[in-house]
Amino acid sequence: MSDVQQELKFPVREARELVKDLMPPNAFIYWVDFLFHIALGWLAFIFCFKSDFLSLSQWVSFFVSAFSLFRAAIFIHELTHLRKGTFQIFRVIWNILCGFPLMIPSFLYQGVHNEHHNMNLYGTDGDGEYFPFVKEGRIKIIVFIVFSFFLPVFFFIRFVVLTPLSYCHKGMRSFVLERVSSFSIDLSYKRTYSSLNSVPTWQAQEALTCLYGWTFVLMMSYGVLPFPVLCLWLGTLGIVFFVNSLRTLAAHCYRNSGNETMDISGQLLDSVNVPASLFGIFWAPVGLRFHATHHLIPEMPYHSLGKTHNKLMERFSQNNLYSQATSHSLRSALCRLWREAGN
Repeated sequence: MSDVQQELKFPVREARELVKDLMPPNAFIYWVDFLFHIALGWLAFIFCFKSDFLSLSQWVSFFVSAFSLFRAAIFIHELTHLRKGTFQIFRVIWNILCGFPLMIPSFLYQGVHNEHHNMNLYGTDGDGEYFPFVKEGRIKIIVFIVFSFFLPVFFFIRFVVLTPLSYCHKGMRSFVLERVSSFSIDLSYKRTYSSLNSVPTWQAQEALTCLYGWTFVLMMSYGVLPFPVLCLWLGTLGIVFFVNSLRTLAAHCYRNSGNETMDISGQLLDSVNVPASLFGIFWAPVGLRFHATHHLIPEMPYHSLGKTHNKLMERFSQNNLYSQATSHSLRSALCRLWREAGN
């Protein structure tokens, strides 16, 4: 193998061996982190609603609620990578406290995200979590960000309205399951039934999310909950999805046209670490600022990604392939994507 070829390959096996002691997930960290932030998020939500309109306390509690719920929601990513058969109670509690009330049950992500890590699908047309923004241009970046604000309305309609209606019409049911049952950034993506069935509880999750939604609607109809609660819910989730859209844009370089598969070294170079970001724990919580590291070792738990990154940087300092996946900040990652999409 030539020196050039060697530089384009990353020693994955050696890297995994180096950090294998960091791979076991710590259940205590998962539970404390999630329960603290979901409780803080809902308590701040209630305080925000009861505060004087547009007062300082309302603004503070609004953003505390949004970013706490965002961190709690991002645990959906961890649920996908935790080994099947483990963390069963945690998965149920996450859906009850976060997934169902936010209209984002875990089946929307599980299965779909596994395809994103499939060596034969990453960056191709079969990867719903990838879009060739560099090729498609800046207008698609703008549309993606603007559309994120409307996702709470989209998912509310999907579960409260379309779910029961879809059972009355076969064609609508197929549309709902294929087109609006996944967290995908590629609007042309069609989810397969095999992907859905990889989550055994997906039908129960769909039904319970629908039940949560209708309970919310009926409580407003009978005056138990005032209508402004829905407005606050939509506004809070709008911020959550907006910040997540920026995080998503910064997570990859999106240079692949969608026609070619990429090996693990290609995925590494197409992914982005932002380890030194001052506000990284807010816009890329639960370890997602180490996204390139995550693609290198997908099963590494979020609480070990920082240590994993440091070990890899120290060990492979002579191999600049890993260091090339590093960006200095969210702004620099977004500016790079914007610049390349304009060429």
